[in-house]
Amino acid sequence: NLRKIIMKSFFNFMFASCLGCFISSMLVIFVLIGIFSSISFSDTEQTVAIENNSVLYINLDAPIYDREVEDLETFSTNLLSDEIIKPIGLTEFMEVIHKAKTDENIKAIFLQMSMLQTNGWATVEEIRQILLDFKASGKKIYAYSDMFITQNAYYLATVADKIYLNPAGNLALTGLGAEVMYYKDLFDKLDIDVELIRPRNNSYKSAGETYISNKMSQENREQIKAYVSDIWGYVSQNIVEARKLQSIDTFNAKVSRLEYFLPKQALDNGLVDSLTFKTNVEQIIVDEVKKQFSINSPSAKVNFVKYNKYRKTIPTVFKKQQNNIAVIYAYGDVNQGKGSSLSIGSETLVRAIEKAAKDNSVKAIVLRVNSPGGDAIASELITNEVIKAKKLKPVIVSMGDVAASAGYEMSSNASLIVASPITITGSIGVFGIMPNIARSLKNNVGLTFDTVKTNDNAIMSLTTPRSQQSKLILQMNVENFYDNFITRVAQGRKLEKTYVDSIARGRVWSALDAKELGLVDEFGGLNKAISIAAKKAGIEQYGIVAYPKQKDIFTQLLESISEESDLQEFVKHKDAFEQLNKKIEKLSQNQGVQARIPYIINF
Repeated sequence: NLRKIIMKSFFNFMFASCLGCFISSMLVIFVLIGIFSSISFSDTEQTVAIENNSVLYINLDAPIYDREVEDLETFSTNLLSDEIIKPIGLTEFMEVIHKAKTDENIKAIFLQMSMLQTNGWATVEEIRQILLDFKASGKKIYAYSDMFITQNAYYLATVADKIYLNPAGNLALTGLGAEVMYYKDLFDKLDIDVELIRPRNNSYKSAGETYISNKMSQENREQIKAYVSDIWGYVSQNIVEARKLQSIDTFNAKVSRLEYFLPKQALDNGLVDSLTFKTNVEQIIVDEVKKQFSINSPSAKVNFVKYNKYRKTIPTVFKKQQNNIAVIYAYGDVNQGKGSSLSIGSETLVRAIEKAAKDNSVKAIVLRVNSPGGDAIASELITNEVIKAKKLKPVIVSMGDVAASAGYEMSSNASLIVASPITITGSIGVFGIMPNIARSLKNNVGLTFDTVKTNDNAIMSLTTPRSQQSKLILQMNVENFYDNFITRVAQGRKLEKTYVDSIARGRVWSALDAKELGLVDEFGGLNKAISIAAKKAGIEQYGIVAYPKQKDIFTQLLESISEESDLQEFVKHKDAFEQLNKKIEKLSQNQGVQARIPYIINF
């Protein structure tokens, strides 16, 4: 009886706690609804008027993605300043700068940045090219930073006519490098055993090496050195040309000695034009704009308009017309299922490609790939859909910062591949990891396992030793995936399979090398890919439609509320919980059998 009373009290307490959590959660949700509603209202305000003699002010310290992202995971607000922090979308940014180029009210651009939050260098290069095109109008660009924390920020700043640096700041130009973390010694201390499975010739497929080694393999060191050298060579050459420096050799020698780091050093060596503060820079810009555009009236003002405000003058970036180009965004890790704005779900992406392929108003597809890879099955599903779509209309791939492994496989069968010279691509290979935590659980926790099975390999779990036969079949599995991968690439790129194998083997390439190897067709960004798609489709006037369709923040929140709450789950299963005590008595008699894949194949 005492035991029943205790259990009843426990469940009553648990129920009350869940109820309290539910009420608190609902209060938080209603507050969030109010915030998101106000944000939604502010985004749909009346038409924004831009005054004459305006300077477009762009703070580039926000995250930058391929398109504007509305995602509960990435959305944030600054409560102190009541300022909405929104990611910048590359697609929308291109439209904004294109409009500013021909907008008579916009006289110049003022860039401010300390660190660019991109997935790599290719996005920075695309933004730089867009801004170079803006300068073709004769309008000037000015750049300012309190400190250039990242090298990509300074690289983008070199597009400006004048670069200003805070006198107390710094300029971090150090060259490129890679630091890889290895877990082997940690796993040894924790008594965790890990086996790496990869095709026998995939010595460059190094991701899994972090679990079985404590240093870089020779092959991994070789490939990293090659592609970071390509990227740095491209970037440093553009810096030298933009700043009219003496030579690339002198520049790199000074970078190695950190001779550009301090503000006075940066000024003396010609990397910046002046050391001053932001408010002073604003006045300099006002004076120069007045001089350039002969604004002589004492009452005339030069105004600064923020990017987010000017962005609202383009209410619809994606406008559907009679003929259209579909831009399908594939951003993030590749997984099975639905994915999100910042991850690729095979189910969602397959449906998007299928829908665009079947839409008669869509005359061509641009698949924007910005992914380091992921799940092999998901990649196969997406690649298959690309092949089907290509039979109906042109499919042009636009590679972003990285399109490697699964990201490259889904690209390989497109009609044509466009990439930035400093895109990271290739990595045509696979690997699998087989961890075993039996020793760790026994030595550190005191848990042991015993088994009963009808067949030799009935149990393949994280706590069961692998038989030689199971290791053999898993090795055959990754070999099969690799063979299928290089077959896909050979067919899509119209190359001999043996040749593809010779340049594959898991090796990562810069697009500079990949183009020479036949893995990439042309250099350029998203704009060029769209232009090529239109040309192949034989259309001159067209709209742009985006896939997959994004859900706004408010819709995402409502969907999350509509999902069954923890409280509802508890109430529904309260009787089951009360039976827990009786079930515990039988646990020792239960002989559970688990069947699970003990490793994951990743590209």
